[in-house]
Amino acid sequence: MLAALGFSSLALVAAKPGSKRESKDAAAESKPVFRPTRPTTTEHVWSDAAGRTIKAELLSVDGVHIVVRDAEGKSYRLNLTKLVPADTAFVRAAEPLLESVPVPLKESASRVDALVSAGLQKAGTTRNAAAAEDQFVRRLYLDIAGRIPTASELSAHLADQTPDKRERLIDTLLGSTGYNSQLFDWLADMLRLKDDLSKGVKSFVYQEWVKEQIAANRHWDTLVYELMTAEGRISANGAVGYLLRDRGMPLDNLSNTLTTFLGANVACAQCHDHPMANWTQRNFYEMASFFGATEQGYGKGKINQITKGGALDKSTVVTLLGHNLARVETLPANKLVFPKDYKYDDAKPGQRVTPKLITWTKEDANTKAYSGDLGGDPAKLRDQFAVWLTHPDNPRFAVAIANRLWKKFFGLGVQEPIGDLDDPKASSNPELLAHLAAEMKRVHFDLKAFQRIILNTQAYQAQASPTPKADAAPYAFPGPLLRRMSADQVWDSVLTLAVGPEVDRFKLRRADEVRKLDIDKDRITEADLLAKVEELKAAGQTVRMRGGKKKKGAEVRSDEFEGEPPPTFEGLTLARASELAQPARESHFLRNFGQSDRDIADTNSTEGGVPQALMMMNGEVQKAVSSPGSMVMKEAGRFSNEEEQVQFLYLSFLGRAPSAEELAATRAVLEKGLKLKDLGWVLLNTREFIFVQ
Repeated sequence: MLAALGFSSLALVAAKPGSKRESKDAAAESKPVFRPTRPTTTEHVWSDAAGRTIKAELLSVDGVHIVVRDAEGKSYRLNLTKLVPADTAFVRAAEPLLESVPVPLKESASRVDALVSAGLQKAGTTRNAAAAEDQFVRRLYLDIAGRIPTASELSAHLADQTPDKRERLIDTLLGSTGYNSQLFDWLADMLRLKDDLSKGVKSFVYQEWVKEQIAANRHWDTLVYELMTAEGRISANGAVGYLLRDRGMPLDNLSNTLTTFLGANVACAQCHDHPMANWTQRNFYEMASFFGATEQGYGKGKINQITKGGALDKSTVVTLLGHNLARVETLPANKLVFPKDYKYDDAKPGQRVTPKLITWTKEDANTKAYSGDLGGDPAKLRDQFAVWLTHPDNPRFAVAIANRLWKKFFGLGVQEPIGDLDDPKASSNPELLAHLAAEMKRVHFDLKAFQRIILNTQAYQAQASPTPKADAAPYAFPGPLLRRMSADQVWDSVLTLAVGPEVDRFKLRRADEVRKLDIDKDRITEADLLAKVEELKAAGQTVRMRGGKKKKGAEVRSDEFEGEPPPTFEGLTLARASELAQPARESHFLRNFGQSDRDIADTNSTEGGVPQALMMMNGEVQKAVSSPGSMVMKEAGRFSNEEEQVQFLYLSFLGRAPSAEELAATRAVLEKGLKLKDLGWVLLNTREFIFVQ
């Protein structure tokens, strides 16, 4: 009905990946699916010039646009200029009734600091002193842009005498392409992004879709909603990649979903009642029933059927057909039943499962998140689940993402582990965690806005603390933890030394390799495949996928990048971690430094080891940095004064000037024949280089 009225549902309508529809203009139209509860007196019947109407509650006003929510809980963005004049008058009259939530940035940060200070007082300690300016800048570049600053970037900030320079640098970095790269790396580990979805089926369109959401600053609730409700072929709609990620294992997919987005520790309940929590196996299956009418297919039988005695070889059929049959579809009936080995008295094996939402407390079910009509139409099951999952009144959705982002910047979550939020009151600072969740909802799940608040706190801008011992009292956050760079931070920082900030220009574009295989038909025949082959040949293209099976040690190809390809060095593609294979090959620098294999979420590691030390001392990356063609060595060579060269290298590698003692010692060894590249080797292999202070 709403589509007939011409209103675009933010909850249901997604741009087709690969089309121009997902443009900046379209992204600007996107808003979070939900808003906090508003006064019911703002309910109104909205009409356009054609006489089409929708009855909905006014939530917010943004210039000529308004956001309204209908009785089913779905939100819509409407343009006032296309509505009747009476609607505009109603908005102006009702606007004072809307909940006023804007809070100045400094006040938002101060509220967080006050709660951290209360926790510190309770723990009998105080906040660390403020981080030195050079130390803070290096930390900020690593945490936001995913790399160290160059000497010129650092020097420019240190020379700035304006009092708000930290706040402005935060804003600059949050708007940079480096931010997009590092957030993709962070989400890739959380979402377990891999190049291969199934044999012959690639996730390139899915990866590009995630990057597009980040670049458009798509709000978290909207992004997650689309992952849950996406339908269609992976060759046409990247968002279906999330549900296709656990091919043929929908129960595992649900378990990952609940842990990742809600911090719900339900994995054990997939097979039996949880021995340490309130989740039962029945709870788990009732939640899984929301996906009981969802088909996640790969069509292997269809592939075998067409290749048997057909005109096309199997590899061509697998490449073409696989990407079209890898799809998410809604079935006419909910097919989920309790397993054959179900052993509890509350249901029988093989009995049909009725969908039911989990709760954490008795009060949860009284919130608007639980107000939907559940379990009726199979076509609406996933939508009902997604409405509940991403609703601001969901007891855990805002808490989970706020806690994750806090850990991203401080090294520890307010509650650990981040995948178990069953009892937020058990966190190191329950009041702080509750406030962070409230702030996430206040900014409508805008991750940039939330991060801006945290980054402007005195808590984040304090000096770092060593990691507490395992048997120590809960960490009260006197400052961020001193932590080793993540694998992608080390790699991207090394590339900054070797290539410079120009490394941000190199963008991988592999989604078109999948999109060109798309066949827009529900039933695909051998004739359709033959026609697609001829179409590709006429366009001078091959059927075989680039980015498919590679020889050992190979990476992405240079012609898979948009525009100018990145440089290479001794077989390494010098592009950021976000623009390489996902994940990197096992022997790659990234994997040796702890990049996850993406089989389990949140398994990146920052543990040290001998292979890492050898790579830094004698590996290709060390040679790339020390070579005459590297950015840092070329720039150092531009200085005629030896002291200036040393100063430049210290700023480049460590983000600070050398001390008088370091400068004197360096002069002495340079006089004995030490080369600048040798000094670079020394600085690269210091502990100070690889740690975020």
